[in-house]
Amino acid sequence: MTEQELLDMFIQERINMLIDALHQNQSIKSEQEEARILQAEIFIENLPDKEKKLVENYIDSLTSQLAIEETFLYRHGFIDGIKALKYIRKL
Repeated sequence: MTEQELLDMFIQERINMLIDALHQNQSIKSEQEEARILQAEIFIENLPDKEKKLVENYIDSLTSQLAIEETFLYRHGFIDGIKALKYIRKL
């Protein structure tokens, strides 16, 4: 395992921990929000196979892209924090 892979693994685990904490602290979804989610799921499930697959692929691609961006931003925020600490120590 390379140093970059190890760093990525640590970052992804930390992100997962933070997301879990966020979900535990969030208020329970409103009935309206739950109804909208259910309605969207039913709508997608009832699409013809070709369109359903297209929507599912789009959602998967979007989710994947957001995960990549999230990790990138977290990693660079972490590195920026280290740089800031090093700079403060020099003062």
